[in-house]
Amino acid sequence: MKRSRYVVLDHLKELAEQKENISTQAVAENINLSRNVVTTYLSQLLEEGLVEKYGTRPVYWRPKTEKKDAFSAFIGANGSLKEAIDESKAAVTYPPNGFPILITGESGVGKSYLAGLIHQYAIQQKVIGNHANFVTLNCADYANNPELLSSVLFGYRKGAFTGANEDTDGLVQQADGGFLFLDEVHRLNSENQEKLFTLLDLGQYYPLGEKEQPIEVNLRFIFATTESLDDTLLRTFRRRVPMSIQLPAFHQRPIHERLEITFNNFITEATSLKKEMQVGLSEIFQLVNQHYKGNLGDLKNNVRLLAARALMEQPEKVELQIGDMSLGSVTLSQGTQSTSLTNRLFAETLEQLIATVFVSDKIAEMNETRFSVRTEIKKLRRHFNNSDLSELLVDSFSQMLTVKMQTFKQKYGIFNQVSANEINEAGILIYLLMEAAEVPALPQNILTMIKGKYSCSYYLMGEFVTLLKDDFAISAEQAELLQALLLFVLIGEEYQEIEKVPFFCLLLSHGNMASSIQKVVNGLCQTYLFEAFDMPIDASMLAISKEVEKFLLKQNKPDQEVILLFDMGSLSQMYKEIKKQSDADLMVINNLTTSMALDIGLQVQQQRPFKEIAKKAENYSQLTNVQYFEGLSQNRNIIVSCMSGVGLSEEIKSMMNKCLREDTEIITMDYKDLKTTLNSHDLDYFSNTQMILTTTDIDSFDEISIINIYDVMEPEGANLMKQLLVENGESVSATDELLDQFLAFFTIEGIAARLQFLNPEIVIKEVQEIIEKYEQYYELTLSGRDKLNLYMHIALMIERMMVSSRKGEEIVSLEEDLDSEKKEFYSVSKNIFHNVETKYNILIDEYELSLMYELLKTRF
Repeated sequence: MKRSRYVVLDHLKELAEQKENISTQAVAENINLSRNVVTTYLSQLLEEGLVEKYGTRPVYWRPKTEKKDAFSAFIGANGSLKEAIDESKAAVTYPPNGFPILITGESGVGKSYLAGLIHQYAIQQKVIGNHANFVTLNCADYANNPELLSSVLFGYRKGAFTGANEDTDGLVQQADGGFLFLDEVHRLNSENQEKLFTLLDLGQYYPLGEKEQPIEVNLRFIFATTESLDDTLLRTFRRRVPMSIQLPAFHQRPIHERLEITFNNFITEATSLKKEMQVGLSEIFQLVNQHYKGNLGDLKNNVRLLAARALMEQPEKVELQIGDMSLGSVTLSQGTQSTSLTNRLFAETLEQLIATVFVSDKIAEMNETRFSVRTEIKKLRRHFNNSDLSELLVDSFSQMLTVKMQTFKQKYGIFNQVSANEINEAGILIYLLMEAAEVPALPQNILTMIKGKYSCSYYLMGEFVTLLKDDFAISAEQAELLQALLLFVLIGEEYQEIEKVPFFCLLLSHGNMASSIQKVVNGLCQTYLFEAFDMPIDASMLAISKEVEKFLLKQNKPDQEVILLFDMGSLSQMYKEIKKQSDADLMVINNLTTSMALDIGLQVQQQRPFKEIAKKAENYSQLTNVQYFEGLSQNRNIIVSCMSGVGLSEEIKSMMNKCLREDTEIITMDYKDLKTTLNSHDLDYFSNTQMILTTTDIDSFDEISIINIYDVMEPEGANLMKQLLVENGESVSATDELLDQFLAFFTIEGIAARLQFLNPEIVIKEVQEIIEKYEQYYELTLSGRDKLNLYMHIALMIERMMVSSRKGEEIVSLEEDLDSEKKEFYSVSKNIFHNVETKYNILIDEYELSLMYELLKTRF
């Protein structure tokens, strides 16, 4: 919709066509607004430089006149003829004397008219004098008498031929300082074409009968022809005329230009007859869709004949009626602006379409609304004529739409039932929107109904229109209406498959993996299941959640469950951030893969329940984790986190699963993930957690029991763990068995049994030397428990580093600011581990050193 002040400007322009002095009150009465409101809008337009104010009491207003060049009068100068006009301007202004110009095109397309405008433009640009001549010669008039043509062009000397009684100037001399326009130049024979060469090359010519003294002139040339250049003009002549401008036939012009030309002809007749004319749209479109042999001339004659017939039949009427009024009409009179009339015609056509299609009692029925849209488009076809649409839309808009739809189909899996005819209909709608001066807004109640009934389909059409924006130069106002219209043209009954998807399924990755997987899954399932978010590698969790939030807000379904698959990051943190954006159930699954997404997509398509999908996802692989509830787990659980690696945690989990009750969930976590989880959640998150077993000391919630596994080797620690397990329902015998297994596991012999490749006897000795060096450097005496912990950690670390995927790669940097104590520790550790690194060809990176620091820092 136009802003209110621009609507006021339109009314001011209409008034300015009718009278000179326009007061504020006159504008207010014309637009039916209060005088104060109109004053405010006019003041805003004055600041923008769009209107002028003059007078004092009363104050008068007028639209600010734009400085227009000569070509602005040529309909299409900023449209289909823009390139031709730009070339004409370039030819005129090129120093020092411009280019000769050759204008080609069928008879009656406006070649002579354009030549005259070129002359006017040259005067405006001051490249020729204000009184410079524009001399015209139609070469066809002398086609059968080349000698006479030469004398007319170049003049002659006395005695040059019988009857040459005195020296006579030719048209070339008359055009000196201005333009010589040779129409139908193809009728020049080769001899006369050659005679022009000296004039074109040197600005000199010889009159007939003169052979000694050439005459010098300074003039510019415009040539015009209806014929093929290759068949009629010498190549040497064409080479001297570098600028060739082609004017299209009337039927090749865009429809809004043909309408404007037709309206102009009617306005000319109305002015001549001093009558208003009401012309039926059926008559208008019949005129604009014909192929005229004489182009604009034939059109003008047809309009004059219609006006003459109407005047004969209605001699007494002030307003002449022409044609059938049943399909609508336009009224024309002296002062009517053809441009605004054309724009208004398209806007009114669009308004009629909207009023007919978007009816509240039909909008909920896809088939009914779809039928209404197609019926209105059929009327447009009748107006525009099929041949015109074939040239204008099928070959351009429809082709562009087809390409865009194919791209969109690959991503979203829709447009499976769209026919070529429906693509053509979509092209007609886009064309109508682009031609309308103003785009009416959909009524809010209709928009609400569409979003409620077709929410996912409407969203998809919004994404599709966004894809079209650049190629079709669609404005925001046009986009909103087009989104609704294309829903009923291109989606159609396919909406049922789209809307029955019970969840919002999202893929999220760093890089472009999400989009790649989306194409595969949506394509194979042949419907819209997944939306993808490709995020920069450094995207924060906040940025990610904002993208998801924007998507959910567009959906208009706050209660619909969300399934989110992502490639990396903290499961619990992702759940926490995304849960803020939705009141519905949420499931997050990490370590995204194509097979995982496809499996979930098929289950969603089969309408499987939310929790059933979640339960199956829990069994995908050991690397996949699922969260679909508040808190760490819905089951009572024990967290196990060993600094020495996930493998160690998994072995402890295996022992606990054998000894403890089946309904006790053992959750293994990476050490750093555990610290992040503890720091980023409140106590409620761990409401079902019985205890946390770690291999190092962690300070956290006082209400959660955190036990160092090595403390269990001592009586006090063993009794505490036994007490906690029994209090939570475990049997005494089961806890005793578990403690026995721990004692066997956490010994030198237990450590040796964990090593798969290295010789335990050699490695343990090397580890002992490493520990002794730390004791020596830091003047420590480590306890047996501390040494056992270090034996386990360092021995397993060496073996892990030997088989690690990081082996031989650049050392991993934590990119953290190190204090002096840490810097010292990292430096001396590199000395301590030097022999081991050399022997086993490994690199102890900063991450591993940070874990060592965590183990030893409390002992310094």
